[in-house]
Amino acid sequence: MTTATIRKKLHDYINIADDKKVEAIYTIVEDDLENGTVKGAVKKLSKTEKIIFIKQASFDPLFLADLKEIKDDFDAIDGESL
Repeated sequence: MTTATIRKKLHDYINIADDKKVEAIYTIVEDDLENGTVKGAVKKLSKTEKIIFIKQASFDPLFLADLKEIKDDFDAIDGESL
């Protein structure tokens, strides 16, 4: 199984998992997210590298699916009044 397939399966699972399971998964990766590799890696990127990642995101199917979901949520409430 490719890394891309694993990422998609994890992404799909986290979207439907109950709170207890999401918290358990978060506990596994919390150190990396809060103190380590993920957060640190982003901080160390140059402006040019960040731009490259942003451009790559425009082709990422999971990122695009997230954007579509957000757009659909806003489309659904556009006609509502407060």
